[in-house]
Amino acid sequence: MPSPTKELTRAQFGRVASKYRCSADHTDVEDLDLLFTGLALDPANRILDVATGGGHTAAALAGGSGRVVASDLTPSMLREARGTVAERGAGNVVFTAADAEALPFRDAAFDRVTCRIALHHFPDVRTALAEMARVTRPGGRIGIIDSVVPGEPSLDAFLNGVEKVRDPSHVRSYRVEEWLEFLTGAELLLLQAGSLWKTHAFPEWVARTGRPKAVQWEVETIFLSAFPLARETFRIRTEGGRVASYSDEKAILVARKPGGASG
Repeated sequence: MPSPTKELTRAQFGRVASKYRCSADHTDVEDLDLLFTGLALDPANRILDVATGGGHTAAALAGGSGRVVASDLTPSMLREARGTVAERGAGNVVFTAADAEALPFRDAAFDRVTCRIALHHFPDVRTALAEMARVTRPGGRIGIIDSVVPGEPSLDAFLNGVEKVRDPSHVRSYRVEEWLEFLTGAELLLLQAGSLWKTHAFPEWVARTGRPKAVQWEVETIFLSAFPLARETFRIRTEGGRVASYSDEKAILVARKPGGASG
């Protein structure tokens, strides 16, 4: 049976799927340039994009690979992803509903597996990574982009607390050190670890989840009352007493599954 967290995620994203398709944060694909370099893509690659969301990663992958499978837990997200891919004119992408922690694919089915800005919603990241590793061929690569938090506990608590108020389906943004432990636990070999800071226009970011105005104001109040280190670290910018923007860090990780031919 689906977990309550997964049901919450499906319901949450089902209501606002179209907003994620046109989201400025997801359509900005600067992070994909770094990811694709580490993935060393080949036109013959079979690729799985886990938790594809609005399909932006799958659409970008389609131009440099033989076949892309875009999967997501939420059917309405897959509909949006189909629209994104159709706009790009990509004919080599197929779509399937799938739980990232129980992928419906055979072992070693893919040369590359990706997951972008989604893993912080997964109830069990270790199981999801194990599944991603299982469906990757020996010698294949897994690419991950996700929000990360600083090592300072107060900053970790601040940002994860904000995210949980804004979106109850948020589970946790992890520290980079935790991600390295996850990859090791999945018996994957780290090839690339990078990051970039992404600035979010606050009004669009806080409204994207479709939460009531009272909740949006609660999130803004947390930012407005942020302690100095949080205000500095997350680059909280205000205009006229309102929050204009803030920034967070995205980790860009590429790992290799041992065995087989590299590449």
